[in-house]
Amino acid sequence: MRNLLKFIVFAAIGLVSYNYYYGNEVEKARSEKVIDGVKDVFGSIKDLAVAEKEKFDAGKYDKALDKIGNVFKDVKEKSAELGDDLKDRLANLEDEKEALEERIDEKKKEGLWTEEEQAKTKEEFKDLIKKSEELFKDLENG
Repeated sequence: MRNLLKFIVFAAIGLVSYNYYYGNEVEKARSEKVIDGVKDVFGSIKDLAVAEKEKFDAGKYDKALDKIGNVFKDVKEKSAELGDDLKDRLANLEDEKEALEERIDEKKKEGLWTEEEQAKTKEEFKDLIKKSEELFKDLENG
């Protein structure tokens, strides 16, 4: 399936290129329109990536981590009847949140806040959210 997709992409590139250089006026115009469209798409993707990076650098996820921390704190304060298992899970989630915050701060200070590191952090953030949702469901049911 992957090879088929590669073939289709290369065939499309080849067809557009051929028509751009050797086609009649209509084919050249279509090819130019396709190339302009591709440029627009890649430009938009670049703009989106830059905007998201700026948001991330500005603390977009820091605020979310703070909110999660506040929820953990509220749950802890309001639920004296939590079972030991739920208390342990909550403590583990708090530890994960703090470790994530510390790693973000360290990487930014060290100048190692690369796109790869941001992607890794985003996945860990999603995992933390998922675990939090599971804990909250167990709190509702328990």
